[in-house]
Amino acid sequence: MHSAATTKRVAESEYGISAVGTFRIQNEPDESRQPNFNFTTLNCEKQIDENGRATGMTCKMVQAITWANNAEPNTAEPNCSLDLDSSEYSMKQLQKGVLVARPTKTTCWNTMLTVDTNTKRVYLSFTRSKAADKYDKIRPGTCGNLPRTEVLMNCTAWPRMRHQGSTPARYCDFSSSSDK
Repeated sequence: MHSAATTKRVAESEYGISAVGTFRIQNEPDESRQPNFNFTTLNCEKQIDENGRATGMTCKMVQAITWANNAEPNTAEPNCSLDLDSSEYSMKQLQKGVLVARPTKTTCWNTMLTVDTNTKRVYLSFTRSKAADKYDKIRPGTCGNLPRTEVLMNCTAWPRMRHQGSTPARYCDFSSSSDK
């Protein structure tokens, strides 16, 4: 387990980029509007051709996501689940330090992954897929509302412990502050 005190949001090396954290919606104080709890790892590797030249970057993202309702625990009818989702992205440089990609498979939403090494942030943003209309015709409301852009960050109790409880219980680091 990584703590925010020792883990950078986005770490670069000669081999690629890596990040670990939780996707959240920046500046959203209402927990009911935040995505379900997730733990995410992102590993991006430079692609090298036979001449040793970098030809691109491939990112693999793995998310463990919890889903729950407010029912009492019941082994006969579970009220929660844990899903593991794995995606692979071929990244393209949009501008210096900014890489973007879309996944190859989509259902209701096209997911765009953006890695900004300038600001040390990772974003997930969404657009409605062409297939979403077909799903909604078969069963109205299948795809629901468009998800908001999410930012990968570290959520921890570390600042609360350091500041004697003067920060929220689940502090999420959106800034580049040194108090992580």
